[in-house]
Amino acid sequence: MSLDEDERELRAMLHRQADGVDVRGDFAPAVISRRRRDVRTRAVIGAVAAAAAVAVAVPTLWSAQGPRPSPVPALPTSTAPTTPTPTTSTTPAPTRSTTASITSATPTTPAPRAGAIATRDTAYALDDTIRFGETVLRLEKGTVVESFAVLANGGFVLQSHLSTGASNSEIEILSPAGRTVRAAGQSGAYAVSPEGTRVLVKDGRANTVVVYADDGTVVGQRQDAREVGAIVGDVAYLTGDTSEGSLEWDVATGNTRKLPAHLVAVSPDRTRAALQWFVATDAMDDVCWAVVDLTKPAFPRTVERCGAGENPTLFMPTAFSAKGTYLVGSHYVDGGFWFSAGVVRVTDGQVVLGGTGGRVVSGWTWHLDAGESTFRISRNTSEPLSPATSNTLQACSLSMECTEAQPAVDLSGRGGLTEGRYAVPR
Repeated sequence: MSLDEDERELRAMLHRQADGVDVRGDFAPAVISRRRRDVRTRAVIGAVAAAAAVAVAVPTLWSAQGPRPSPVPALPTSTAPTTPTPTTSTTPAPTRSTTASITSATPTTPAPRAGAIATRDTAYALDDTIRFGETVLRLEKGTVVESFAVLANGGFVLQSHLSTGASNSEIEILSPAGRTVRAAGQSGAYAVSPEGTRVLVKDGRANTVVVYADDGTVVGQRQDAREVGAIVGDVAYLTGDTSEGSLEWDVATGNTRKLPAHLVAVSPDRTRAALQWFVATDAMDDVCWAVVDLTKPAFPRTVERCGAGENPTLFMPTAFSAKGTYLVGSHYVDGGFWFSAGVVRVTDGQVVLGGTGGRVVSGWTWHLDAGESTFRISRNTSEPLSPATSNTLQACSLSMECTEAQPAVDLSGRGGLTEGRYAVPR
């Protein structure tokens, strides 16, 4: 780690604060829905300012960056015909076609093997394609992937918008071949169960939450003003404010249970939940989070932190890790739509990645792998960091040893509010 690299990160953060940037970004995986960006704008402004203050006290840590390879080669322009997938859904047809074809990664690579299937560890998006191994699924030309997830059957949940025309986000469930099997809503939010068999979606146009199977069929739905929180198996969690509280909904039985307000994540064994809320102060809104015990009637808080005072981490949780050891999320949001990845330990709230510990990595979408020791991130590798001009897909350990999984691509010429071209599944 060189002093110059530390100074570049510090200068970028201070520059963002000094410029008084109009922050509209979202944090992760997290991160990652345009609807949540709008809802959380008021807290983000305070998060950026505090993050810059943290940077003054603690130099940030970056892995050394060597010469970058040339960008990913262009894909062939030929397309193969597709056959619509039949469905019994009564949901209106998608407003736009999602995929056009499946091709090999480059003109010289062999055709994809029959039965090739995406996994969370192999799939990534680049521009208007989803890629895994030698397979490339072409989305509609001009698609901007905001976030996506890989399902148990090898299909996908895709949240995206077009770079031209209407900018509203669409949520769709895709088959393993990349064809739309369900248009699940516009400008909404979604969650995917840890095993990838269930998808919880709220359509931004109506107070209806729906649970889908990985093939796009409807498992259950209900009218509810609450928002998407999490789903584990056939149990869905809806998040509400202090007036209505959050709700646990067993889709199979219809049973419900009221839970604490501001729920944002539930552990894979359903014993813990994470909460996140904002507290207004004279200067800004502080970001607070907690872990609660769902096995006890009073739902006691086992960990509670706020962004101000002695622990200025400004952590915003979005999910539990695969084994429930960690909470993953972000530590601040930048006006250019990139964030600082965050990991904290569930048992005591100890910061493992990000915050004030000096282990800072900036980027867009990311996830902690099933082994809980490494993560993949669509990383901001710009020099300086702001405005963002370079995006690289990297694999990193929690000790911040990073390797390049895919070469850097250019972000210049996209204006000040930049999103990464790479996207990592949730």
